[in-house]
Amino acid sequence: MSQMSCWMLITLLLLPIHAVAEPAIQKHLTLIFASNMPEVGASNKGSYPKLASLLEKSRQEDEATLFVFGGSSLGPSPLSSLDRGSHIIDILNTLEPDLMNVSKREFSYFEDELTLRSYEAAFPFISSNLYDPLTKGNLEGINTNIIIDKGDLRLGFIAILDEDAVQEYLLQRVQVQEPQNLINQQIKQLEQQGADLIVLIYSQEKDYYQSLLDSKKIDFALKISPYVDDMMSEKSELLPKRYTLSDVKTTLALNLTWPQNSPKNLSIDEVNLDLNAYAENTATAFLIDEYNKRLNRLLNQPIGVLTHKITSQKLLVRTQETALGNFITDAMKEAAHADIAFINGGSIRGNKSYQANTPLTRGDIIRELPFRTRLAVVSISGQQLWAALENSVSDVEGVKGRFLQVSGLTFSYSTNQDSGKRLQSVYVNGKSLKLSQQYTLATSDYLIKGGDGFTSLISAQDLQPLAQNIPLLSDIVIRAIQNQQVINTKLESRIVRINP
Repeated sequence: MSQMSCWMLITLLLLPIHAVAEPAIQKHLTLIFASNMPEVGASNKGSYPKLASLLEKSRQEDEATLFVFGGSSLGPSPLSSLDRGSHIIDILNTLEPDLMNVSKREFSYFEDELTLRSYEAAFPFISSNLYDPLTKGNLEGINTNIIIDKGDLRLGFIAILDEDAVQEYLLQRVQVQEPQNLINQQIKQLEQQGADLIVLIYSQEKDYYQSLLDSKKIDFALKISPYVDDMMSEKSELLPKRYTLSDVKTTLALNLTWPQNSPKNLSIDEVNLDLNAYAENTATAFLIDEYNKRLNRLLNQPIGVLTHKITSQKLLVRTQETALGNFITDAMKEAAHADIAFINGGSIRGNKSYQANTPLTRGDIIRELPFRTRLAVVSISGQQLWAALENSVSDVEGVKGRFLQVSGLTFSYSTNQDSGKRLQSVYVNGKSLKLSQQYTLATSDYLIKGGDGFTSLISAQDLQPLAQNIPLLSDIVIRAIQNQQVINTKLESRIVRINP
């Protein structure tokens, strides 16, 4: 055989080896994301037992399972009003999250209680834009960022708390910083620590989030959205690399795949997940049943009965007069012997309808008023009252918790006018409001401290003796129901929306 023929034979023998490329090895990870689960009521146990079954199944089938708990669950709820959310941490410890995001609801019982919950948890808490002057850094017990190792993949997490948490929850110490510069700093830190992928957890949209996603500085985002923002969140769900939870959709599962050694070429498929399709995990259900037995012993006592259907649906208590809001504020007004009373709709949390002839229990009222808010009695001018009512209707279209339920006064407003100029008329006990006159107001300690934007109340004169044992609003309403026995509350055109 000639030398040329030998070379041709060798070439032919080698061709199949070079022509057939080796298939790229695909790596994968299952990410379970859950949030917005403050309730562990007996009716659905807050879905924790079903979530436990989902996690158990995923972990059995795939060791590469990552469980991210989005928070928004330590409060408010009837049981949290007693233990400040410790039972939620107890339940989560059995589910073994890889991390938990700190959302606004985690501040339902203020900063120090959140720190205590972080020490009870067998998993890390994260919030990236908190600053505590006491520590000159993050709140004690909270991580600013974190890397989670799953197999050979390192995922870095950044979590952004809404800046309005300070105002909504009257945080006295910690500051919530604007996150844009902080996010870029955290990205650099995580990259220096060897993060393969960077994940953003957030609630409120920012214009620059999309550019971070487009440039792959952030690889994907997990959003926690309240129920009232569902229509807005649908738009964000259409944006690439964003995956959203709400009060209605509390759990999702993502399948992450990428070529080995190339995690930036990530593909994400959201699984069509129905949590109700899973059986309840027996151990988790038993734990929650024990909590409910204790709660029922304390709260399942009937105290009165309704003659009419009433509702505390979130959309209604934050946009219009409700019969329940009338009853609550009437009870406050009577207890304080005040001229008027009001409470922000965001304090009424039951999100429930009660049929006529329904017996009411102590537990029902604590579910409706789960924050440990106390009665405040102050003297305010007509001018301060006018400003408070303007704040109440300033963003009614956004279904904000600042919308007031009222007693002893009626008012009309128009959303055709700009915020701050919407009031059309105000009457106090049937007489036109006088801006210079002083009125006695029964409200909550939350509102007189400026919560929900009621800054006009901060300078109001406190009329309660310092030594007085000030009752909770829930206790006032419970006593009013016990005294009346038969509750005949109804709508009375106290709040009228006029759009000519």
